[in-house]
Amino acid sequence: MKIWFSKYEALGNDFLIIDLRVPQGGENFSPSDFAKKYCSRNFGIGSDGVLVLLPSATADFKMRVFNADGSEAEMSGNGIRCLAQYIFDMELKKSDTVVIETLAGRKTIQKTENGLRVDMGQPKIVSEIEFDGLRGTRVDTGNPHIVFFGNYSRQQFLEIGSKASKSFNANVEFVKVISPVDVESFVWERGVGETLACGTGATAITKAGVEKGILAKEQRIKVKFPGGDLYTIYADNNVFIEGKANFVFSGYVNL
Repeated sequence: MKIWFSKYEALGNDFLIIDLRVPQGGENFSPSDFAKKYCSRNFGIGSDGVLVLLPSATADFKMRVFNADGSEAEMSGNGIRCLAQYIFDMELKKSDTVVIETLAGRKTIQKTENGLRVDMGQPKIVSEIEFDGLRGTRVDTGNPHIVFFGNYSRQQFLEIGSKASKSFNANVEFVKVISPVDVESFVWERGVGETLACGTGATAITKAGVEKGILAKEQRIKVKFPGGDLYTIYADNNVFIEGKANFVFSGYVNL
């Protein structure tokens, strides 16, 4: 039994896209099991996760997101841009705008001269926390995040970020503020580990930073990840992210 996939990446955050609007994989096909096997960079295809494209009764399409460990995530900012780029590349939607249903609600993605712009909705501050002597902000972007602002070392990020992610079952960002419109961040994603970028992470950083008065409201903010730069803006309580997503290759595997 064959399953066809396409691999896309956004700032090095890479995904395997499976179109299940059409029958493939058989009745017992499990995206979770597929992710656990084929996201492996040593024994599989290699990716941070799997995106499943499905029909939707409330939007143009529906997206499900599976992390590399097989767990399901509510939302992925880079993932939804990859899926939207796939939709546009395959000419599944003729206009420059697509609405995608997710477990975190409906998201609108629009083509721009700088790539794809996603309305991430209205993230919420959940609480302030203390963890291993550091103060962080819990943010709900549709999936959970903890944002730590400060001039932390990479070693602190690797040690504390991974522990915080496991303790709170959340994605974690360690953020250095360069200016009110310029930050640098490392990110640890639950179910994956360290990734090169995170769209919902950039959303959480922007929300927490603006609410704390650290980052500028209604101005374009550059969030620099190891994989490249993602741009955000906080306007009318919504956070928008903008950046490119790219096709890598496509193929199939025999299940």
